[in-house]
Amino acid sequence: MSTEKIKIIKDLKIDPYPETVPPKTDIGLFLANFQKFLQNKKKVWLMGRVMAKREHGKITFLKIQDWTSSIQIILKEDKVKDYRQVLKILDSGDFFAFYGSAFLPATKEKSLLAEKWFLAAKAIKNFPKEYYKIRDEELLARAPYLKTIFYPEEKQTFYYRFKLIEELRKILWQEGFLEVETPILQSHYGGALARPFVTYLEALKEKLYLRIAPEIYLKKMLVGGFEKIFEIGKNFRNEGLDKEHNPEFTMMELYWAYQDRQGLMQFTQKLIQRLTKVYNSWRGRKDLKIEFQGKIIDLSGKWQVYKYIELFKEKTGLDYFDDDLNKFFNLAKKLKIAIQPKIMTRGKIADELFKKIIRPKLIQPTFLIDHPVEISPLAKLHPDDPRLTLRFQIYLAGFEIANAFAELNDPLDQKRRFEETAELLKKGDIEAHPYDETFIEALEYGMPPTAGLGIGLDRLLTILLNQRSIQDIIYFPFVRRKE
Repeated sequence: MSTEKIKIIKDLKIDPYPETVPPKTDIGLFLANFQKFLQNKKKVWLMGRVMAKREHGKITFLKIQDWTSSIQIILKEDKVKDYRQVLKILDSGDFFAFYGSAFLPATKEKSLLAEKWFLAAKAIKNFPKEYYKIRDEELLARAPYLKTIFYPEEKQTFYYRFKLIEELRKILWQEGFLEVETPILQSHYGGALARPFVTYLEALKEKLYLRIAPEIYLKKMLVGGFEKIFEIGKNFRNEGLDKEHNPEFTMMELYWAYQDRQGLMQFTQKLIQRLTKVYNSWRGRKDLKIEFQGKIIDLSGKWQVYKYIELFKEKTGLDYFDDDLNKFFNLAKKLKIAIQPKIMTRGKIADELFKKIIRPKLIQPTFLIDHPVEISPLAKLHPDDPRLTLRFQIYLAGFEIANAFAELNDPLDQKRRFEETAELLKKGDIEAHPYDETFIEALEYGMPPTAGLGIGLDRLLTILLNQRSIQDIIYFPFVRRKE
């Protein structure tokens, strides 16, 4: 780290961190209209971060980049006022503005021939001269701003992420859904099977939880008279870090009163297809195919539909309801799945087996339906088999990207299920759903028949943008503390 330049700059009566800067023209706009600028000789200010510097006698070549692009700046001693002064204070990483006109040197590289300069912000931690040869993944994970500085293509990934979430909102608005907000700090957590983060509110001397899902509160809004609502926001689950999990992640949840499971399945497929179509159109494509880690995934046509119990038996050889629980434990041990026989139910073990054996092979878009009731505490019972529920999940590229139900709105049944899961919580199953008397009370006032959906946006966007892991799609992923 060097601060000597700051003293030099101040001695020259230059502010290293001015508030006001010259009027900026985007580099991308300048390059797109380069011929016009070349012909009319219009002079502009281009501004950005200095990425490279090369002195050649009385000429200096710089590369600067802004959000839109990068360009070569040419400084000539006989053209630039205070030429030696700028060389004395300029380093890679600094933000500078240069005033001049379009210029095409012998190399034919589109450039700006500068006449004036302006220091916009001084960097005191300078870049390595050969940063482009360095790919320190640990450094880039801990300092993601370096990743998008050094590798502009990484910036494009996040641009598309934010634009796709914007498009998702537009689609839902067009479909008549109202975007709402629910608490992140909650006195009762729920809506998923997960371990929460615990905090404390000093003002009320009360334990609080960071939400694991907005589901319970969104359903209370249905009780309150809202009918088509959605929320896009952060959820927090106290779990591990891997290519599918980050303790803080982005979800979209929607609830649609008077809709059933089948209608929501059709809607969800169209929703994901519309989002894919928008993304492909930005890349000049008209189809619904995407490439993910070397695999071509086709999102068009009719998606596969499997029943949970049938697929589970086909792939594991176990009959969910009829086989002895020891067979489930034995297969789990064989596959080196960590088990806790005293607290893990049949459903919990089956779910772990499913994740290990079946899920990685569900590459093309797949609906999984009719899950057992013990792993679906918030879903309506199946009318043909009360051991099952009216639930569906969507799998894509080996990821679970969506979870949905015909929502349970029977307060007596919901109370009974909460009592069962609360017992599991007492026995040590830290991911079991807690009992929530406030939700039972809300249901007792009456909730209309509703279909509800949650989409893990980090996972979906990882697939659409062809990234290796959700860590590559979250700008500030959690990383282990440096020793």
